[in-house]
Amino acid sequence: MSEEIVNTVGIIGLGLIGGSMAKSVRTRTDHIIYGFNRNEEVALKALSEGVIDALLTRENAKECDMLIVSLMPEAVVSVINDYVPFLKKGCIVVDCTGIKSGICAELSESLNMQGIRFIGGHPMAGKEVAGYGNSDDKLFLNASMILCKDKFTDDDAFSEACGFFRSIGFPRIKETNAAEHDRVIAYTSQMAHVVSNAYVRSHTLKDRYGFSAGSFKDLTRVAKLNENMWTELFLENREPLLKELKEFMGHMSEYIDALENKDRKSLVRLLGEGRALKEQDEKKESELNGYKNS
Repeated sequence: MSEEIVNTVGIIGLGLIGGSMAKSVRTRTDHIIYGFNRNEEVALKALSEGVIDALLTRENAKECDMLIVSLMPEAVVSVINDYVPFLKKGCIVVDCTGIKSGICAELSESLNMQGIRFIGGHPMAGKEVAGYGNSDDKLFLNASMILCKDKFTDDDAFSEACGFFRSIGFPRIKETNAAEHDRVIAYTSQMAHVVSNAYVRSHTLKDRYGFSAGSFKDLTRVAKLNENMWTELFLENREPLLKELKEFMGHMSEYIDALENKDRKSLVRLLGEGRALKEQDEKKESELNGYKNS
């Protein structure tokens, strides 16, 4: 595998994720950083703070060894395609969107044929709040960076991307493909947001003050989401998300039946099975946290 050769990085979209990318690159590397944001005031703020070295333009885009795109899902493909004619051959393009199949299908082969090395990415980190003002150079320190491979992926580019993301703070690189990413993310992320958002719609929410503690906060944390972005993500990943939600509802019906029938034995069994699964999950996670980065 080749050594990392990324020296100049362009970042499109300086919100929570893109802004945190820029701050992480600035804090941990000597790379040159160009940044673009649709609201130019945000980019100028990043420039005045020294987070980026210059605004990303079509003229200096040709200097970028890597272009990171952190935008709403519907904008990613068109924005990347707009920049492709201005990128140098061999530039690595990584998007940071929460769904991968549609984007990878649109870009992976197409960009490769034009000499641009595309990799679908997804940083597994976030906050309940958005925007550049909430971005943080420590956001990725306990996070996985998911990178998707397919038959069009350049192996050297993948190796270089792994090195780059490790260098800015990601302790783990998870290699997968777009379909597997979307299948699993429907469970680990998207369903959690749906359940949390539905949970706070209870009429009892208005009465909860003084009665709630850690469990309430844990379950409701991601209810405060960006409804426009998450609607896009849910609809783009509709089938895997529906599958997970239907399985979840089936499990919920077991608890409802046990309660309605005052079935103590079944309720003890269900709760015990859930506890055991979580204990096994924590043990497996602890074991995996000890492995070397890929």
